[in-house]
Amino acid sequence: MSMLLFVLALAACGKAETNPQATSNLEQNDAVSQNEKASNESTTETRVYKHFFGETKIPVNPEKVVTLQYASHMLKVGLKPIGASSHLLETTDADFKGIEDVGSADQINYEKIVSLQPDLIIAGDIEKDVYDKLTKIAPTVVVPWMDYDVFGHVEVIGDILNRKQEAAAWKTDFDEKMKTAKDEIIGKIGEGKTFAIYRVDPKQFYVYGVRNMGFTLYKALGLTPPALVQKEIEKDPNLWAVPISLEVLPDYDADYVFLTLLEGEDTTKRLDEIKRSSLWKNLTAVKDKHIYDISMDTWLGYTPHDIEVQIKEAVQLLTQDK
Repeated sequence: MSMLLFVLALAACGKAETNPQATSNLEQNDAVSQNEKASNESTTETRVYKHFFGETKIPVNPEKVVTLQYASHMLKVGLKPIGASSHLLETTDADFKGIEDVGSADQINYEKIVSLQPDLIIAGDIEKDVYDKLTKIAPTVVVPWMDYDVFGHVEVIGDILNRKQEAAAWKTDFDEKMKTAKDEIIGKIGEGKTFAIYRVDPKQFYVYGVRNMGFTLYKALGLTPPALVQKEIEKDPNLWAVPISLEVLPDYDADYVFLTLLEGEDTTKRLDEIKRSSLWKNLTAVKDKHIYDISMDTWLGYTPHDIEVQIKEAVQLLTQDK
């Protein structure tokens, strides 16, 4: 079951693999890219950075960066990537305008990356063979997605880019905005309330921990989860979600519930069955009409930009008159 949770938790970030077609001319470009790297290294101050695949000599102040995972985080510390994976650019946010698409997570466009002539590549969860190909283009640093929460991601990206002060400034500004948002929520609903996030899949029911949707409520806004969820978080500070059977749902009761579904007809049917049960009808949030439907598309994202959108929606939902 732990492996299932890990796979599901990675759904929002993707995993890069080799694309044979996209790399057909990669070897032909090796000599060119190596020459470019040698030329750049002769004029650029560098330092050694330790990461998942070892130690890599990177520019002290990188300027032309391609990222396969951390575009939002880079923007928050003040450096726009010159290229990013396709899934990172599926947004209408103006901040991402002008960033070149370097292919999907499982079909990296290596030739496109070569053409951008980056001085650094920052990746998330990739295989060693992919890493080896990227290092032939530019120095590459790998930051595993599950090793950090959003705050940690921004801090690490700030370190890699030599923008620690910018990362710290973003966190300070973020905390101030979160305090304002929380005060608005508490001002409307009062102190001492608990909040839960339920996810319904065709054959499973999850109660979220502190990643993805849970991060927004519990870490960003500082709201209180159900007691059993809090105990699980204390055991695993990086807890994604807890799978539960319907029989124990009352043990995860809360004053306010955010409800999301994995899209599909089977999920809709399962939710209808759950809603007809006495276990569901007797939940505090159901009786008080404090159930809020949220979109998986909006709430599964786990970047600084995603969190900001989710927080705005959370404030709107929790402060509206019902």
